Amino acid sequence: MGCVYHPDRGSAAYCDHCEAELCEGCTLSLEDGHTVCHRCMLALSLNDVKSETTMHEQEEKDRCVGLHKKWRPNYIQSVLAIGVVLVLVLVGLRFYWDPTELRSAITLDVSDPVELLAEFQAILVHYSVANGNRYPDSLHELLPHYLNDAADNRRVLRNLDYGLNEREGYLLRIKPGSPISGENLIATAQDIYSVSKGK
Repeated sequence: MGCVYHPDRGSAAYCDHCEAELCEGCTLSLEDGHTVCHRCMLALSLNDVKSETTMHEQEEKDRCVGLHKKWRPNYIQSVLAIGVVLVLVLVGLRFYWDPTELRSAITLDVSDPVELLAEFQAILVHYSVANGNRYPDSLHELLPHYLNDAADNRRVLRNLDYGLNEREGYLLRIKPGSPISGENLIATAQDIYSVSKGK
């Protein structure tokens, strides 16, 4: 038999792909030593191109998926980092923003002596925390940062007896004969009690 493409020529080889007889002019040798015809060579080339295109498409998809996977943790890490910064800022404000400044707007209410002494207890706690766990030597040290420096508040201070006490922290009472009722009450760092109870 002759060449499948040139019947007038004798066969010199076979196509390893389609097994067709080939003349010397139609025989193509591949790098791996196989022999193929023109049609099979074209088909193999198209398959190679298709495979290469598919491979490139797959690589592109993998790259996009990889970028997407990398992006998500980075986004989450960014949100977490912002959250941590906000928490640190809030904690910093809690410790460094002087809370006693908020108390400077207070005007004391003298209508209820127990409430008045309780208010002073709260103010003195703020003072103590801000000043190394010590109480002021005089109530006038509370002005103006811990207590509003108003005439009414100064009048109240003049009607109070205050002194430091080693056991109780301090003793605070309303002066006898003052226009503020409750002269039998005493406030300490821990309690408010009446002198008549013998405490």
